[in-house]
Amino acid sequence: MLRTVYLLRWISQKDMRQEVTATTNKIESYHALTKWLDFGGDFTTENDLNEQQKRVRYIDLVASAVILQNTVDMMRIMQELHAAGKPMSAADVAFMSPYGTAGVKRFGNYHLDLKRPPEAWLKESLFRQAVKRARADAGNG
Repeated sequence: MLRTVYLLRWISQKDMRQEVTATTNKIESYHALTKWLDFGGDFTTENDLNEQQKRVRYIDLVASAVILQNTVDMMRIMQELHAAGKPMSAADVAFMSPYGTAGVKRFGNYHLDLKRPPEAWLKESLFRQAVKRARADAGNG
């Protein structure tokens, strides 16, 4: 019965079909990103559930870091365009995705400079407020 109602709604509502398709495309884009980042392959050599879960969590952590950096890069570009008198439309921004891989160096040597000052966006009050809320929620949970 529920499937029939859903299918009837699907057939009759164009907006519903577009929303479901858009959401599915976002999920598929995320999976494509994690697959691209997980260059070790789609298999695990461990037959241990905990090790398998760790692998999934680790790749999600790496993906989250890439998504964060891509988002920061997109924000900077939008700010530069705005400052140059070329603001972006809402449709342009809605088309953008933080799942891009063009600027990501998967292989190679990385140098972590612990003495480098934090990036300016980390000092913004909105970010600080979000961190305070997250810490407060973690303490209450």
